[in-house]
Amino acid sequence: MKQFATLIIGTSTLLLSLTAPVVQAQAQTPAYRLIERDMAANNRIQVQITPGRATPISFTQTDEAIAYILVADPSQLVYTTDTDLKSGRATTIFLRAIQPLKFPGATTTAITNLLVQTVDKTGQKRLYNFDIVPVRRNTAYVGIQIANAFVVPLQGSKLRVADAPEDVAVGGASRREGIVSGTAPRRGAASESSAIAGQQTLLIDKNRRARVDDIETGLRIAINRGYTNKSDPVVLKMQQVLDLLRNTRVTIKEAATSVGVPVEVISELGRIALNDRLLRLGQQR
Repeated sequence: MKQFATLIIGTSTLLLSLTAPVVQAQAQTPAYRLIERDMAANNRIQVQITPGRATPISFTQTDEAIAYILVADPSQLVYTTDTDLKSGRATTIFLRAIQPLKFPGATTTAITNLLVQTVDKTGQKRLYNFDIVPVRRNTAYVGIQIANAFVVPLQGSKLRVADAPEDVAVGGASRREGIVSGTAPRRGAASESSAIAGQQTLLIDKNRRARVDDIETGLRIAINRGYTNKSDPVVLKMQQVLDLLRNTRVTIKEAATSVGVPVEVISELGRIALNDRLLRLGQQR
């Protein structure tokens, strides 16, 4: 089977340019995972922690101060803040994994949740719910930054997909992949179905649909093959899309719009995974 079309995701701050304060923070800490404030407050956000490393959750890109923190299961997790909570100026929480402790009468769980209540300069309170996920490997990001609403201009995007160098066999027929820009939709690529969390699908072409797992696989392949870098804004945004799809009942289009990623990017990642699967099946025959 001939090699399938390659994806080129240009490292473009223009594609996912944010408000000025957020851009500045991203330049200083490119491995941070940026999450828009309202999305973070309305969803359960996964935070991965690794033994021996501290993972920060920062509200420095908002006007909020941390007022209260609760860890549901403190037997495997400790935290500190950059400033005493009583000062009203704490903006960052630092999480660290510890050896399991036993508290009489307490219950434990593999994935606990961290509740953070903040208050902004107008006195408005917000409650954030973070799922704390212990992992052994190094994570793709060093921490979480909660930011004000993103501004995402799509015109002039440098996102592009290269002309397919080879024909690709799809459903027994041979076809040549077209060119997709960041603003030009691919015919039939944006149809989607199922708003059940984790079961959403995206129509890639006439005969194939990509699942959430396929999109995640396509992102991993794109990183491993050097199409993009782990710290690229596109990658960080796609991780947010995947979190939304797995934890909420939103469609792929809704998740893409919320985070500010063109659906065409998600479509191409799904296409990469499906084509890779076809290639491996062809090699096994």
